[in-house]
Amino acid sequence: MALKLIADAHGRFEDLRDHIAPEDTLLVLGDILDLIDWADISGILPDVVGKENLVNKLMSAVAAGPQAGVELRDELLAPEGGFYPELERRIVESYAVFSRVIREIGCRTYIIYGNGDIPEALEASLDGAVNAVMARGQVEIEGSVFGFVPGALYSPFMMPAEMDEEAYGAQLRELGPVDVLCTHIPPRLEAATMDVVAGRPVEGSASLLAYIEEYRPRILYHGHVHQPAQRELLVGETRVINVAYYKRTGYIHTHGVSPPHST
Repeated sequence: MALKLIADAHGRFEDLRDHIAPEDTLLVLGDILDLIDWADISGILPDVVGKENLVNKLMSAVAAGPQAGVELRDELLAPEGGFYPELERRIVESYAVFSRVIREIGCRTYIIYGNGDIPEALEASLDGAVNAVMARGQVEIEGSVFGFVPGALYSPFMMPAEMDEEAYGAQLRELGPVDVLCTHIPPRLEAATMDVVAGRPVEGSASLLAYIEEYRPRILYHGHVHQPAQRELLVGETRVINVAYYKRTGYIHTHGVSPPHST
């Protein structure tokens, strides 16, 4: 029996059966859905919209500014849009596979959504699952108080699982002190946010950094940064651990064990 964590599965679910036992507890830290993989522009959105067409739309939106990003999101995800029926079918299908795998394994599972997820569709896929829940707030697991904070900060496209820093910070203020904190995004520290392959930082949360400094949980587990400059670092007495990019690495982190190649 072990407490195991994954993040950023991005559509890779089937082989979890080989690594997770029914008596394990699994924590899933977001980005379950493979909407888009920026490494090679693959995923549901490129498949449905067309890779070249999507890249052109994205480049135009980024060049035109924030409002264009929101308009592109609406073009792609609004129910009245031309891409929506097929996107919805693919999203529902992917979450159904994830839900089926988790149910078949039978392990107790706590799930938070990441920036690449569609929260309502994810929650709907888990309806009736007796072993899996969408986690938020405090949960006691194996004698420790775990805190779960879903979501991410706004990108230019303001996706359904994203929010501003104030709303994200409000979740943390409501949470209170915990032993172990689980989020999708990292705190706003260069060592935690820098993606060494992309050559740039992703967005980290200042509110999350302030929470760690005030409440000093033993561990913060997160994902979101696929190729981090550091897999593990210390903020005061808090171990900040990136549990890795499951889609590419297949790595499953075991609670209480240091990740490989940590610095």
